Amino acid sequence: MCADSRRAGILLHGGAGRYSIDERRRRILENAIKEAAIAGFSILENGAVEAVVESVRVMEDSGVFNAGLGSALTLNGYVEMDAGVMNGRDLSIGAVANLRGIKNPILVAKKVMEETDHILLAGEGAYKFARMMGFEDSTDKLITEDKKRKHRELVDKWLKGEIYKRFSKLKRFYNQNVDEAVGTVGAVALDYEGNLAAAVSTGGIHIKLEGRVGDSPLPGAGFYANKYAAAVATGIGEYIARLLLSKYACDLVERGKTAREAAVEAIKYITSVFGKNTAGIIVVDYKGRIGADFNTGGMLRAYLGEGLAKPLITIYRENIF
Repeated sequence: MCADSRRAGILLHGGAGRYSIDERRRRILENAIKEAAIAGFSILENGAVEAVVESVRVMEDSGVFNAGLGSALTLNGYVEMDAGVMNGRDLSIGAVANLRGIKNPILVAKKVMEETDHILLAGEGAYKFARMMGFEDSTDKLITEDKKRKHRELVDKWLKGEIYKRFSKLKRFYNQNVDEAVGTVGAVALDYEGNLAAAVSTGGIHIKLEGRVGDSPLPGAGFYANKYAAAVATGIGEYIARLLLSKYACDLVERGKTAREAAVEAIKYITSVFGKNTAGIIVVDYKGRIGADFNTGGMLRAYLGEGLAKPLITIYRENIF
């Protein structure tokens, strides 16, 4: 990509993590993010906000990510989702936290931005707003028997100390009535008019406490966009939020870094403070340059921009982007 030209495009992620997956699972994830990239890019002419929201909506509906229909269950077996969207042109924001019952929290977040004077709605208030805006209750689609079964298996492994060792304090809250769990998704884009936007959606950390809010719906932490760059982070929200990682990356672009340099420096920063296996980030800047980095085993990502016939897709550190 030429450094002094501007190229419209959209960059997505499907979560950062170990990615010790088989070929079948890899194909499922890659096909899902491919569909989302194509869907977002196809309406990029309608603006960066519309594009990133559409890409995230498609990933929510796929059911294969920890967002929307695929959202993880809380410790006590509920689904509480977070989402956010930001328009870099005017810094307008819409976000929801702890939203239950609605399968597309990113669409509710967009309505918060468009229809209210607020930035973030949470919990029951977010649900009531969504219903008022015409969204249907989809609780039966969000909490399935398969999720409950996987949740029981996950909790059992956690109590045995086999997984989630960073969250040992939560064990004091465990009771025998808990019922599963199922990566966060995000998108950043530069449109044909030079506007930037970021969107994110998540079901949160597996077996989280009810009411837990991570980085995803917090502007500057899980997502951020201004006239210089747009960024979306993924990983352990409690760490990402402490550093306002997405705004940190955008600030680096404002100071002269490319999107790639900003992504690398942002991950170096969080690694220096909290260690490895904590985060990943995607960035697009005002020239359409893209960047992505992570300190985990992998981060699913896809890019589709002007001049490309199909999305570029990768998980590990292949030299694609």
